[in-house]
Amino acid sequence: MLQNFIVVTLRNLRKRKVFTTIHILGLSVAFAAAILLFLTAMFELSYDDFHANRGRIGMVYDVSNPTTGKEYGETKPIPFGPTLKAEIPAVERMSRFGNGAAILRHGDKQFVAAARFVDPDFLHMFSFSLQHGNASALDALDNIVISETMAKNLFGHTDVIGESIEAQINGQWQSKVVTAVTTILPQNSSLTFNTLLRFEHMMPDYQGYLDNWGHANHSVFIQWAGDKLDPVAFNRQARPFMATHYEGEIANLKRDGASPDEHGEYLALHVLPMGEYHLNSLGIGGGGPPMFPWMLLLIATLILFIAGSNFVNLSLAGSFTRSREIGMRKTLGGRPWQLMAQLWGESLLVCLFALTLGGLLAWALLPQYNANMNYSLAISQLFAGWNLPLFLATFLFLTAISGGYPAWLMARINTIQTLKGKLQLNAGGGLRSALTVVQFAIAVVLIIGTLVMSSQLHYLHTRPLGFNKTEVISIPIGDEIDKETALKRMRAELASLPQVESLSGSDINIGRGSDGGAATSRVGFGYEDRTIRTHWLRVDYDYLSTLDLQLVAGRDFSRDFATDTNAVLINEQMAAQLGGIDKILGQTIPVNDGMQVIGVVKDYNFKDLRQQIEPLTMFINPNEFPLEYLFVKVRPENLATSLAAVEAVWKKVNPRATDGASYLDENTDNQYRRDQRFTNIIISGATLAILISCMGLFAIALLSINRRVKEIGVRKVLGASVAGIIVLLSRDFIKMVGIAFVIGAPVAWWAANKWLESFAYRIDVNAGLLILGGAIVLLVALATVITQSLRAALANPVESLRDE
Repeated sequence: MLQNFIVVTLRNLRKRKVFTTIHILGLSVAFAAAILLFLTAMFELSYDDFHANRGRIGMVYDVSNPTTGKEYGETKPIPFGPTLKAEIPAVERMSRFGNGAAILRHGDKQFVAAARFVDPDFLHMFSFSLQHGNASALDALDNIVISETMAKNLFGHTDVIGESIEAQINGQWQSKVVTAVTTILPQNSSLTFNTLLRFEHMMPDYQGYLDNWGHANHSVFIQWAGDKLDPVAFNRQARPFMATHYEGEIANLKRDGASPDEHGEYLALHVLPMGEYHLNSLGIGGGGPPMFPWMLLLIATLILFIAGSNFVNLSLAGSFTRSREIGMRKTLGGRPWQLMAQLWGESLLVCLFALTLGGLLAWALLPQYNANMNYSLAISQLFAGWNLPLFLATFLFLTAISGGYPAWLMARINTIQTLKGKLQLNAGGGLRSALTVVQFAIAVVLIIGTLVMSSQLHYLHTRPLGFNKTEVISIPIGDEIDKETALKRMRAELASLPQVESLSGSDINIGRGSDGGAATSRVGFGYEDRTIRTHWLRVDYDYLSTLDLQLVAGRDFSRDFATDTNAVLINEQMAAQLGGIDKILGQTIPVNDGMQVIGVVKDYNFKDLRQQIEPLTMFINPNEFPLEYLFVKVRPENLATSLAAVEAVWKKVNPRATDGASYLDENTDNQYRRDQRFTNIIISGATLAILISCMGLFAIALLSINRRVKEIGVRKVLGASVAGIIVLLSRDFIKMVGIAFVIGAPVAWWAANKWLESFAYRIDVNAGLLILGGAIVLLVALATVITQSLRAALANPVESLRDE
């Protein structure tokens, strides 16, 4: 019985090669896309799930709502973390987390380390696997934790507990003892490092900042004492802490018209659960949009829905050619359930074959997908945890619906009509049309979404930012060389290059360079009975001229004025905070025993375009912060050649440099890599959606035309033109696409505006974009339908009428 079933099924599939091929091709492509999107979404949702205490850990941040809009602060001052732990009993453990770099040396081997500065509780809180050592590895100040890769680089093996190494931190060599070796960090870890050092080493004058509540430069993580982190309880218990230590800032917020939260707090302390660190809507922590993985799953579901709908429509279209077979089987005693089993079995076999082919296609495409999307996914991840059961459940549901409905419908048709070759499937016509409308509505949403996202990214890449990004090269200095020495030597070496116009430096990059750094530094101080917050930027001479920043008042830093080490430049936003340009120019602000404002710089976008321009203060005092980046302005001719020449000089100055140079336009573009990745996925999804939808439209057109063959023949005999027949056959399909546009366009408009809300600078979703998206869908649909209609219109009417 089973053997006969399989033989008949394979014979039927071979007889209908065209339909079988379209079935398998559409489904296999859909399955491949769904597998890739499913793996991506599950990977994004799995971030930090390997920490045993993930449900009890969170990052502390504050929220205020001044007149300029809601602000979230995740960086904290030096005394914040220890004081918080001491004053809130429910905070069981606490660790500060600061980014930095160090050079590690053992014998003649020396490597740059991605160092993180943490407190002793860090390894107790986070479940990073230790190959050697234990969680108490950082109890002593002179201890160091390194990765197994770093251990192999320095020692050639990983059993190095108790070994001494030298670490250059803040320009000074110190002896450290290795007390733990970590395994390779999981790919889904938000916190990355290859070296851990005690937090006290992060700043050269750590003791001088123990009472400084104004300078914030690191994150603070806490572990809650209960079974689960309670953000509401934390917020409530933190109110006395904030009232005590931020009394002045809270008073200033009240005075300056800030709005309180629902609890009446003007500066509220909150905690972001570790499970939300990677994906959250606040723009802090990992900062990715929380909708991202769910959008991927939605797109995968929509693609599978379109493929399943096509399966239904193609099966119904193909049933016309099998009407006599079905009628004969019923006449010979075949029961409806047997016919259903046969027909559904054929569908199941096609789906299984398509799933296998789709899996192989996904496996083949995965390396290129990883390269394009910057992932490290593997097909084996499909078998991890609940991933495989979820995917198989989706497959079985899709197979049951897409194969079961046509089988049920065909098994219950009238036997006499089928033997006459007059198959009637009007009962399913409404559903088939509805499925086609929904398919194209999905395509409309995805295509309009693609147009909006592409337009927004083009706007982000081309909008003037207020500085020269096309002719300025950024070079991460690193820790292999003294920062100030690097600047002096580069200035001397580049003087002989005719394509170089100027050179400067700063402690913070613009955009995201080759080292991946995207740091920020803020300072707060009291001014005229209110608290001022400003970004704090160490620069060198010629910074304004190198970046083509405009000076709107006062003067630039000058080597002719020795007192400029105690002077600052501010942007227009900062000047407005201080009472206006005329009032503040030449005055002193109470930072570092007083610093004079000598000039005001025109506002420029030193952060990405998700954020409004904020107050900025520049200074040149080398004792405050070291330079971390060099900026080289070159002539606009032969930019690629200029970059190569500058890199060659940099390699000569710093042969051990590990990070390369890049133009600022590349750096600023890198800020939107996640958005570009998401847009690429949407574009791919839209392309697949429209292609698979057209396959469904092909099926509906074929079914409709096959049912109207005699009508077309009669019309041609009576003198109907080819154009008239094409219009007749295409009219209903154009209506369906029109209905799809009416349904999809408002959804696309709403979704696009929700996505654009995260950008301070954005395009408008106008009618032109919506109409263009609808026109693309209509043109593709027309091309699909007209090919079938033209074939029917050109057919010889004798062939269709000879049996009448």
